[in-house]
Amino acid sequence: MILILGGGPAGRMAAIRAAGAGEKVTLVEKRLLGGQCLHDGCMQVCGLNDCARLIRSARLAARSGITRGVPEVDFPELLAQLTGIQMTIGDILDHETRSAGVEIIYGAEGRLEEGKAYVNGKIFDAEKIIIATGSRPVLPDIPGIHLPGIFTPHTLKQMKRLPDRIGIIGGGVMAAEFAYIFSSFGVKTHIICRSEFLHQIPLRLRKEALKDLDTVIIHENADISDCIGDDTVTGLRFNGTVLNLDSVLITAGLKPNSDMIRGVDKGKNGEILVNSMMETSVPGIFACGDVIGEPCLTPVARLQGFAAADAALGRDSSADLSYIPQSMSLGYEYTWCESREDEGVTISLPGPAGPGTFWSVPERRTGISCLKVNPDDGRILSFSEASPAAGVMGMYLAYMAKKGVKVQDLAKLHEVHPTSDGMYATIRYIAGHLKKKTEISETIGLHLLRKDKR
Repeated sequence: MILILGGGPAGRMAAIRAAGAGEKVTLVEKRLLGGQCLHDGCMQVCGLNDCARLIRSARLAARSGITRGVPEVDFPELLAQLTGIQMTIGDILDHETRSAGVEIIYGAEGRLEEGKAYVNGKIFDAEKIIIATGSRPVLPDIPGIHLPGIFTPHTLKQMKRLPDRIGIIGGGVMAAEFAYIFSSFGVKTHIICRSEFLHQIPLRLRKEALKDLDTVIIHENADISDCIGDDTVTGLRFNGTVLNLDSVLITAGLKPNSDMIRGVDKGKNGEILVNSMMETSVPGIFACGDVIGEPCLTPVARLQGFAAADAALGRDSSADLSYIPQSMSLGYEYTWCESREDEGVTISLPGPAGPGTFWSVPERRTGISCLKVNPDDGRILSFSEASPAAGVMGMYLAYMAKKGVKVQDLAKLHEVHPTSDGMYATIRYIAGHLKKKTEISETIGLHLLRKDKR
């Protein structure tokens, strides 16, 4: 019998894997399957971003003079429709999980005390336990942070109407995504971050992303002293100045949701410590997903869920997290994968005109493709791209980088046309550059050889 605490991407994948091996599996979920990804994170951003892009596209068409008028968003109806689709996806996940043979207990509080599992306060007998309780938003320690009108992605649906002026606390991907959404909806949007905005992503990609955030006011290196307001938030005070606002959204990162887990070793931020087999300091108890800490990405959580289940089943198990691509959704998709090697040749090219970029040609906003390769053998080391479909390219390119594929081989591909993806042209260009470099070296070598023979 395997007990799984949490029904997000990590817990659900672990449950399906273990049940598929013939184990009796019970999954405990406090609310609905899908976890933060479905209800507060990825899918929430997808739904809001689709609407934001529609409005931005309409605005571009009107500015170009080919259409008249720009639609307005009905924010309460948008949230209601968004919730409905999320519930539909949740029902599909429920059917899929139960069909795999997993028993699901909804609305239950699961916790761990000294190696024993409790469900709704009663001891639950299980041979193995997998902890997949996810993460929750970080709330900065700022006076007034709990004032009405201050939201997190988890409480965003409590926002009754679009604000006139919103301040977004945070400087990472989540802050950028919500800033794009609210600014597209016509809200005066401010980002307030304590360091440099989007310092986590490649510099060239950051410059491109700022084009999508051209109406957002960004306050970097801001030291917020307090949130202002009595019955509701009316502003933020930072660096000795006051910024008047009528709403605040906190996107300051995530922290492991591990308060209910006791008796296993944890790190300084509350993350549950595991070995390479996803096992905690207590034999027979495993953990996976956001609750074990960074990078807090859904694909990583799924891999860790499979690995935890395999370990609980006594199989060889590990989650290979090398070459994991990351993505951000603004007007375009922004995808990148960093390299562990410092030396390399980097080429950057603008994206072509194509689906999703054609009408942006006059503004020179067709995206960017950057590729870094080993100059000696042409192996892909890292990449970044901004385009309407960068995520798909990033997924396959990261896999090819992991396998040691060379640009010389990829240059033999035939691209689909028309396309707004510029990575293929970048691959061809850098492959040609390396070929020319090799030919020059061979010519010089041959010349020196002939000279020696004389």
